[in-house]
Amino acid sequence: MKELILIITLMMLFISTSIFALDLNVKNYGAVANGKTDCTKAFQTALDKAFKAGGGKVKVPFGTYLIKGNLKIPYNVTLLGDWEAPPAPTKLHPKNLTVLGDENLVNAKEALIAGTVLLATAGEGDENGIPFIEMSRNATLKGVIIHYPNQVYDKDPIPYPWTVRGIGDNISIIDCLFVNPYMAVDFGTNPAGRHLIRNLYAQAIYKGLFIDKCYDVGRLENVHFWPFWSAHVLTGNSTKTLDDWTLKNGTAFIFSRSDWEYVSNCFAISYYIGMHFKTSAPDGAGNYLLSQSGSDGCDIAAYVEEAQAHAGISFSNSQMFGKIIIGPKNHAPVRFSSCGFFGTQVEKDPADTETILIQGGANVTFNNCHFYAINGRTNVPVYIRQERNNLTVTNNLFMMNDFLDPIPLVIEEGAHSTIFAQNTIWSHKKVVNNKKEPSERIIIKDNIYADTK
Repeated sequence: MKELILIITLMMLFISTSIFALDLNVKNYGAVANGKTDCTKAFQTALDKAFKAGGGKVKVPFGTYLIKGNLKIPYNVTLLGDWEAPPAPTKLHPKNLTVLGDENLVNAKEALIAGTVLLATAGEGDENGIPFIEMSRNATLKGVIIHYPNQVYDKDPIPYPWTVRGIGDNISIIDCLFVNPYMAVDFGTNPAGRHLIRNLYAQAIYKGLFIDKCYDVGRLENVHFWPFWSAHVLTGNSTKTLDDWTLKNGTAFIFSRSDWEYVSNCFAISYYIGMHFKTSAPDGAGNYLLSQSGSDGCDIAAYVEEAQAHAGISFSNSQMFGKIIIGPKNHAPVRFSSCGFFGTQVEKDPADTETILIQGGANVTFNNCHFYAINGRTNVPVYIRQERNNLTVTNNLFMMNDFLDPIPLVIEEGAHSTIFAQNTIWSHKKVVNNKKEPSERIIIKDNIYADTK
């Protein structure tokens, strides 16, 4: 009797394991990879079947699939394409599948990419509509390319809803390329804790990634937002319209409430704001640890509007091309260690009066960083301007060049405390202290100046 019970138990375990490991193929449910047949129903049928079986993989083989509607990846289900890493945009000849040269990449609607490609068309004109893909708890999206064939590049872009929205914990996006989403990933409208986004490339036109309501550690690795679609897939001066629009309106990373968010190797290029740290009601602000990350060619590289007061934000080994603003509402520590600051490359009239503006913060710290004004035409006269709160600047290098020689630090009347010590300044220019009364809270000492002009 005991042996019979053991055999039945093992059989049940084998059956349940087999069901959970269900592998399905969208082509077996009517999907046609010709870029013309609507495959929404076929995809959703396969996804729902995997969910009802307890979970599993829904495989999408090489090809281009038109999805006119919206998809939902249910609990414990993976939508799996062919890519093992996010690819570069590549157009193939429609007949012999050879790679076409850049001179042929001139038509946005024909800029199809090799691999598993989903063409998204739903929600055109409505950024508040239903996301293209909604992901539930434990769901994974891996190895796919998403392309919006109707998006324009020679005028203001067409709004679309978020490409992906998470609803639940333990959601993953891995090895994906989103070619030209208006808004890429929303992990903030709903709680989406313990998320993982690894190897996501996208030219997000308006918004790249929104994090909020993450009440357990989130992880972002190798997330890259930059204008590859307009720069490499499309050619000609007409793309300047789209790039200029993003530079005036776009935000790559929107970081709100997260109870620890680990961010590594994440980059934004050519946005109005590269990284925006902000509060959300009623959840408040978050705390973030960033390494090997940064913003390039942005007007504002990082805007710390507000961070979690007891933990704050830490940047290490990061590169910032653009203005840094620590806003007046922020009461959290902000730390920069071994980072590079190069100023904005965006030319404005009037020009910015500083590269880094300190208006708030329990304490803002720069240690072992270097400062270099890279664009002479922006004419920024000051590296750091401290208007309020507390600032510590130690063991840094302030560089100058043939066209710009900014003042390293200007301390305004509202500053509370300042330490500027053991820095090297390649200039004769000293710290400017605009406080009317002497203060023991202002310490400026042991700095090395060298007039190299």
